Amino acid sequence: MASSDEKTGARRPLIVRWLGAAGPAVTLRTEIPIEECRARLAAGVDVERLAFSWSGHAGSKPILGKFSETGFRLQKRRYYRNEFAPFFYGRFVSAYRGTVIEGEFRMHPFVRAFIVIWFSFLVFYLVVALIQLAMGRPGVQEDRVPLLLVPLCMMAFGVALVMFGRWLGRGEERAIAAFLKSTFEANEAATEANTPGHQS
Repeated sequence: MASSDEKTGARRPLIVRWLGAAGPAVTLRTEIPIEECRARLAAGVDVERLAFSWSGHAGSKPILGKFSETGFRLQKRRYYRNEFAPFFYGRFVSAYRGTVIEGEFRMHPFVRAFIVIWFSFLVFYLVVALIQLAMGRPGVQEDRVPLLLVPLCMMAFGVALVMFGRWLGRGEERAIAAFLKSTFEANEAATEANTPGHQS
């Protein structure tokens, strides 16, 4: 039977998986009750609020958080622009003698959508260009070099941009994971919780 990581990965667009726009799943287990986990997380982060500051957000804590009824989102406070930085999307699951923190690192949904649209358009453009070349359309043969070179260069630029953004944020996943383990006194869970419980 496929694991939840494999199932989640199979649902992601291929280009998103290739570029690492969505990372592996994370599962942590703690003996702290779920209500205290919520309280610790709220106390340990600054809520995402735009402000006139070097980081662009209010507060001074190193981790920023956004909360919803179904879970939470964390990001590392940074003092530069990086649209390809990782976010941690997680939730609390009530388990026997404690709580399980489930989630995964991935880029912002708008950024992931942009990546899919950008490369899908370029692939479509390239396929159309190859079809026109194969059909021997008048005027196309003379312009075949720029016709093929432009989309390929734009693809290379897009890949380089994403890779550079990931390189800039290379330590952010480790910082957020360390924050989660420290805040909840948690360890990585070897297996998923088998006891059904309340989710938040």
